[in-house]
Amino acid sequence: MGLAHNFSGIVFFCVFAIAGCAGSESFTTWPGFTQYFERYPPNTELPDSEQFALLEKYKPRVFAGDQQQGPVDFYQQYIANGSLRVNGKKIDGPITQKVLNSVIDNADAMFKYHGSANPGGSAVIYARYDQDTLSFKGTNYPLTFLTYNMVFPTSGMLQGLGAINSAALAIAGNLTDWHQLDHYVGLSIALYRDRAVAVMLQQHNYQTTYIFGHNIKLPEDHRIAVDIAMRSNELYLHNPDRVEHPALSFTTADNIEFLLTGNNKPFMAGFDITHGQRELNYRLTALPQTDAFYQFKGHLGKSRLLPGRDGPPGADYVTLPGLMPRAARMVAGFRTSSHEKESAKIAALIDMESFSVNTQALDAYSEDFLEAASMLVPEN
Repeated sequence: MGLAHNFSGIVFFCVFAIAGCAGSESFTTWPGFTQYFERYPPNTELPDSEQFALLEKYKPRVFAGDQQQGPVDFYQQYIANGSLRVNGKKIDGPITQKVLNSVIDNADAMFKYHGSANPGGSAVIYARYDQDTLSFKGTNYPLTFLTYNMVFPTSGMLQGLGAINSAALAIAGNLTDWHQLDHYVGLSIALYRDRAVAVMLQQHNYQTTYIFGHNIKLPEDHRIAVDIAMRSNELYLHNPDRVEHPALSFTTADNIEFLLTGNNKPFMAGFDITHGQRELNYRLTALPQTDAFYQFKGHLGKSRLLPGRDGPPGADYVTLPGLMPRAARMVAGFRTSSHEKESAKIAALIDMESFSVNTQALDAYSEDFLEAASMLVPEN
């Protein structure tokens, strides 16, 4: 979930999460984030051997088109090929993991990438292990979340934006390199009692949750297959054919029908395009949750004039503070087939003027999720 801006009457697609939609102003010190990280302190340690074995077991199969760039190494291919300014002063020497982490809490720190949008090299995916509890009507459902983040040097607009909209937005910037760094690309597998319950895909400024045994089947090898969308890098369930997926900047009561059905397309909506032609080989690795990759408060990409084009902060700043708990993200991303019902639910959940979250409205999402997720049976 993210923020959108208007420019000359056009609603921009913020094709990364909340970070890129805040213009040059850093929002990472908002009280809501501080409270979240106090409640859910990031782990200073790497996943232990048992946790990493789970991450290996469920690691996704990732597909892309023949000409698409795969995910890169954050430090070796992205950070190593750029410069860093802190409080207006350029930091001398190569930028390393140690250097970046030394200014992790400085909201004025600004990194600028100087490399190619398509640097090639071996693909890398970052894995992390988290736990959270889904609570509903006095019953608690402890969950484990296995999250996989991918890194791309640049992020662009929807490939299927349409000729008129593409021409209008091209005046404002490069549609392929709309902003530097896209590290919110990812998915999470939710486990309950050691069984996979759901998969949550990050798509633009919202999540989409699928429930195993309800609207998706868990593969025998436990590895969900996904495709990387052209230009925007968003993830969708794998299909070897060329597929157009309805996509939005963010979901609202007025546009949810288009996301669910492809009907009643808003003017500035469009389609993500995937073509899962080749499976990527990648290295699975992990970083402490306290690393700058997740927790950097400044900008990890070049500052650009127009709103929505600055680089994002750390990957933890992926949604509004009220939706940061992973169980909340999971249920909020699950949608029934009724667009009328979903419209009413999101109208109650999000105040679009203040971008605040009514957490009590999450109960309606939890109820629908639990009704569909039949394997979540409470303890007697």
